[in-house]
Amino acid sequence: MKAVLIFLAFSSLAVAKNGPPRTGSQGGYVQDTSGNASFTFYSDCAPPACGQTVTGYSAAINQLSFGSDSGPGDACGRCFKITGTHDPYSPENQITPTSIIVRITDECPITGNADWCGQTRDKPTNKYNAIAHFDLCQDSGAADAFFGSGGSAGALTGKYEEVSCLQWQGTESTKFWEGACLAPANAPLWPAQSCGNNGASLFLGMQF
Repeated sequence: MKAVLIFLAFSSLAVAKNGPPRTGSQGGYVQDTSGNASFTFYSDCAPPACGQTVTGYSAAINQLSFGSDSGPGDACGRCFKITGTHDPYSPENQITPTSIIVRITDECPITGNADWCGQTRDKPTNKYNAIAHFDLCQDSGAADAFFGSGGSAGALTGKYEEVSCLQWQGTESTKFWEGACLAPANAPLWPAQSCGNNGASLFLGMQF
């Protein structure tokens, strides 16, 4: 099941541009090892787009970074240290930076999630100037650890960095179908390929 955001934004429709993406990958996807990020959460996270669940903190990532419009993409199984630093709706609020490491098991599709996961090759950042968006799986405990008990904060912006999954705490779990893929814990970081990018998305050139 692809991730669907449960926190909705009701602010301006402007999308910030931040210049061309640093790292291009096969199939037209954009997979950078670090940069600005935005964060939300969702529940009912299985079955995920990668086809396999994990027991530790997990998340969906935006379609342009995920690497597929159907089935597992090269983001599957990769691990990221994410740090929330700002409230996108009330920038004046003082946020105590919070960092956790999540493993990618799912995709946040552009359709229905344009504000957060609408990055395209033409507009590589979303509405909140983030090149990557992480939709944290509440079922895995990631949302509560990152946003606080119950995930009540709803949304944050900040930074992300790809890290070795040897730093992540958790184990691989249920496979839902043949062809499920998670990058192994010792996989080299991008631009090295693991699960591979599976075709160019129909939505990568859309304007929002």
